[in-house]
This record gives sequence, structure tokens and C-alpha cells, in this order.
Amino acid sequence: MARPLNLVISSLGETGYGVGQKGGQWLTVARTAPGDHVTVGPPRGPEKWSSAELLKVVQAGPDRVEPRCQGFVQGCGGCQWLHLAYPAQVAWKEKNLAAVLRSRGGYAGPIHPLIAMAQPEAYRNKLSLKTAGGRLVFVPEFDGTNQAPRDCLVQTPALQAAWAKLRTLAVPAGIEQVHLRSNAAGQVGLHAFVKEGTPPSALAPFAEALPEAVGAGVTSRKGYRVAWGEAVLAQIIGAATWLIPHNGFFQTNQTQAAELLALVRREAAVKGTDRVLDLYCGAGFFALALAPGAREAVGIEENPQSVEAAGASAKYSGIANARFLAGDLGAVLAKLPPAPAETVVVDPPREGLRPEALQALVARSPNRIVYVSCYPPSLARDFKVLAKAGWRGLSCTAVDMFPHTSHVEAVLTLQR
Repeated sequence: MARPLNLVISSLGETGYGVGQKGGQWLTVARTAPGDHVTVGPPRGPEKWSSAELLKVVQAGPDRVEPRCQGFVQGCGGCQWLHLAYPAQVAWKEKNLAAVLRSRGGYAGPIHPLIAMAQPEAYRNKLSLKTAGGRLVFVPEFDGTNQAPRDCLVQTPALQAAWAKLRTLAVPAGIEQVHLRSNAAGQVGLHAFVKEGTPPSALAPFAEALPEAVGAGVTSRKGYRVAWGEAVLAQIIGAATWLIPHNGFFQTNQTQAAELLALVRREAAVKGTDRVLDLYCGAGFFALALAPGAREAVGIEENPQSVEAAGASAKYSGIANARFLAGDLGAVLAKLPPAPAETVVVDPPREGLRPEALQALVARSPNRIVYVSCYPPSLARDFKVLAKAGWRGLSCTAVDMFPHTSHVEAVLTLQR
């Protein structure tokens, strides 16, 4: 039987796990910090890179702190790094982003300090829950043990209050998941995934428990529909208002979303004669913010519900020079007539730009591209293609949208 190993953690990998070397093998270990002396279980495989289970912290490294969340200690998967001091989190995000961009993408431009949060708590405006045994629980990180902690340090006050009411609520049969989202006014929108045949009335207990909820929607195999109340939750940053369907996407950190908008606005440097293209625009997050300074803004998004919401948000906010097109990005972009001056903001999903979308963007040849990415490896891959096609990387700045996780939002500016 294999014996436990003693290991010294030397770094943090891009996935957020600690890394140490033993006998020529590199092991990744969750919930460890650089400088930790730990005891771990046997490697899970014989490969040069494998993983191991943390058994004991023998000696803590200089950046290890005591987690102030019992749910994290018990295995909640919402946070990775509550055991790591926040300044160290920031430093490792900067270091790993730079390593990925330079080694895999060949990026040689400046990488500016990450825009961190002054108070990295109570920021997350989305709470995702699943049902287990007729109750709502958090999603665990490790062994599948269901967690329903009393408190959560990273949820907004509105969602913490909502969770306090829901954690003991009996969930009607047929409801598989419940997602809640809050806004700056303390209102809540609710979205449930349900089994086919579950009536909208199954969500009635949530309406009774959450008077602050403006409405709810349900998704089944037949699609999405509003169950009760308002169809959207209003999100406000600056002068723009986004009307987000309860099953729609919005930035999960509103404080840092404002920082992200300010950064993209500065990097885009839009002039009054420019057309702004907001690619993978969702509900028009960047288009609505940049349109007032441009000749026009055009958003392209595959999800027709998001496009409908973006148009409604533009009308609600009095933004007349923004329009939104639904469809496959590569196909829509190829058919859109060019403008004399175009600036592109692209915010793709985690996998980055699909080949046909990247090809359509290269063919369009905009003067400036502001690439917003939540996954540095796909950003590095796409930058390499764009650099070969004639764009130069001017600068990169990251925004810490997700404190206490390894995830980072990077903004890379390219000039033709």
C-alpha cells in the first residue's frame, strides 16, 4: 500500500492548485499555498504531472491564512483561495497571466498591474444551488457531500438574506436547480431548471419566501418561460441600464464590472465617427456603455433572448444608436457591410473565438481590437493568430472579477 508523501508547495498553477515536486513528479494539490510543507496522499497517477489529496498542513507558508468561512472548510466549491491572503492572490494572478500570454501567445507588450478589489467580499451577485433531499444546497468541490452553510462571505447582502430564507425551505418536486441574481437595489430575480411537466406554480413557495424577488423563470426541455412577476431584473452601472432576463448573463461582480467598463472604454478610445462592434455581446454590456461616444454600436450574439434584452435595454436607457443582431458570429460578421472606421470589442466564452469567427474578424481588418477574456490560454492562442495576421499587442490589464478563485478577466488591446 502506497504511503503518504511529504511535499513542499513551490507555486500555484493556472488552475489555482498548489504545485510541488517529489521524485521527479510534479503534483498539484488543492487548497495549498506556496511555502506550505504538507503531507499528501499517493499520486493519483504515474504521469510526470499528477495530483494528490491534501492530508495535513505540517507547516504553513507565509501567505496561508485561516479561512473565515465554515462552508469552505467543509468542502464548498464556490471559492478556491479563502486560505490564501488576498495580496498573494493578486500577485499569483498577475504572474500566471503573464506566463501564459508570453510563453503560449508570444505577447511582448506591457502587462499592467491587476485591478484588485478594495474589499473582496460580498461581491458575487449570482447564487447557484441544486436540490438534494428536498432542500437547496451549494455545489461541493470534492467528495460530493452536500453543503448548506449558514453564511457565504462572497455573496451580496441581498443574496445572503435570500439564502437565509431558502436554506430551510422545502423544495417542491420537479425542481432540479435554482439560480438567484441580485442587483444594486437589493432586488432578486430567480431562475429554476425543472423536469418536464412541472407546473409554474411549483415556484410559488419561493415567491412567498422572497418578497424582494421581482420575478422568476423556469427552463425545461421545452425551453424557457416566465413563471411569475417581471420578466427581467434591472442592472444599473453609470448611465446605462441593462434589463436582464432571469436566465440571462450579467457580470457577477458589479463593483468590478464598473472597473471593467471603464478600462474597456479607455482602451477602445472610441471617436464620434467610429462604429463599435460588440462581438459575443450578450445583453449588450459593452455596446450600451460605448454607444454614446460612437457613431453607432452594433452587437452580435447567438442567443436571441439576449439580443431582445439588449434592444429593450437600449430603448429603456434612451440609446438610439445601438442595434443588435442575432446569429452565428462568423456568418453575421461576414454579411455586415463595413464602415469606414470600426473598433471591435470581443468578449467570447471560455473557449475563445471559433475558427470561422476568427477568420471573419481577420477579414474585416478593424483598426483596433479590445479582447476581453476570462480564460488566458484561449486568449493567448487567439492573440497568436491575430499577431500573425497583422495586429500588434499594445497592452494588457487584468481585472479581478472573481476574488478567492484563480479566475481572472484580462483585457488585451491590439492595434492594426
